[in-house]
Amino acid sequence: MDPELLNKAHAASTQIEPSELHGIVCGLASANPGTFSLPEFIDLVGTDTLNDEISAQEFVSATLDQLHAQDMEFHLLVPDDEELLSARVSATASWCAAFLSGFGAGMATLGRQHGELGDDVQEILRDFIALSGMQDELTEDDPEANEQDESSFMEVYEYVRVAAILMHALMQDFSGDQDPDDEVEGAIH
Repeated sequence: MDPELLNKAHAASTQIEPSELHGIVCGLASANPGTFSLPEFIDLVGTDTLNDEISAQEFVSATLDQLHAQDMEFHLLVPDDEELLSARVSATASWCAAFLSGFGAGMATLGRQHGELGDDVQEILRDFIALSGMQDELTEDDPEANEQDESSFMEVYEYVRVAAILMHALMQDFSGDQDPDDEVEGAIH
């Protein structure tokens, strides 16, 4: 987990888990690549859950920078490998659910329908729906099963990470090849 981004998430909100906040921003950014509406983000999460608008803007900007990094170093804001596997599974499921919320809100604002989206985008959305319901039926007292669970989780994590990057790129194509660097609208400078 990126400690700087985590600090920005905590500065933006102490009421919303960092993984959820990150997922919402990534979902909103993917629904409308090229423009990110800070007021829409604030409306979605609620002004009462944010500490202040400037901290929210800084978190959004840092998240968008990470999402647009050309080196594919984008990572989900979920606990690191040192944390319990159950915590990482739960945070990843929450991230997927939050991404879907942000994406859905962004699509609704634009008046777009999911049926208009390409097959690849719809497949990623279906996968995120399934992954948002991941249960942590982990057997932490069985080392062999735990090793298999760890390996399975790493595959899921890597899929979600790459799918989020791909979703953003696919939606850029869908939106007419807009500038890949989202501009934060309505932000305080």
